[in-house]
Amino acid sequence: MKSIWLNLPVKDIKASKSFFKQIGFKENPMHAKADHLGSFLVGEHNFVLMLFPEHAFQHFAQAEISDTSKGSEVLINIDAQSRSEVDELAIKVKEAGGRIFAEPAEVDGWMYVMGFIDLDGHRWSMLYMELDKMPKA
Repeated sequence: MKSIWLNLPVKDIKASKSFFKQIGFKENPMHAKADHLGSFLVGEHNFVLMLFPEHAFQHFAQAEISDTSKGSEVLINIDAQSRSEVDELAIKVKEAGGRIFAEPAEVDGWMYVMGFIDLDGHRWSMLYMELDKMPKA
């Protein structure tokens, strides 16, 4: 296998593209001018996030789209390099119209975590891990 990417259904491509740009995701130059989809490169290894209108996503997946107001199928995690990076993303998410479901906080004495919901109800978290404080098994 060569690579993996994430496809998400969205209600409004334009609004979702704007949201992800505002929170600091880098638009994929390959699809920057596309009106029918969104594409972003995330992190130092350029993990690909693809956004598709719900009808297109449903066609590809050959399944109904999950109702994100009632549950979540996945939790997408982003690795942070510092506590301040977690705090900064929380601010950007709020300013871009997203919702924080878990305010930035220390968890288990070695992780600093924040959780947010994008415009379409997909759940994300960003965490900074202090591996030297992680309990040994």
